[in-house]
Amino acid sequence: MPKRFFVISIAVAAMSLCCSCDRQSNIFSTPDSASTNQVGGYSESRRLTDREKELFDEYVARIGDVEYEALNVATQIVAGTNYRFLCKAREVKADGKRGKKFYAVVVLYRPLPGQGEPRVTSIERQKR
Repeated sequence: MPKRFFVISIAVAAMSLCCSCDRQSNIFSTPDSASTNQVGGYSESRRLTDREKELFDEYVARIGDVEYEALNVATQIVAGTNYRFLCKAREVKADGKRGKKFYAVVVLYRPLPGQGEPRVTSIERQKR
């Protein structure tokens, strides 16, 4: 009887150690790591890097009669990268006068190297 009690006690102690390790690993995980590991999902929104700013300025800054200013970006890795920019936008009239202000989400797709040029895939005005 005491031998069986000893084996059960060791098993219970080992299980509690494993559970505490899981709790400890949760303490050190960040919300960003959970969202970036989501398959097919966008990363958390963040400030633009210099390279992302260059990409935005080259392909998005002015489209048609609207000027865009990027506030932040989230990325999604696909066969290339989708960049989802939250932007302040402003209409610019033909005579150069500035018009209505609004917010927009602009998605820019940058394919893998050798697969073509980056292109805007969607622009969506945001309702406030």
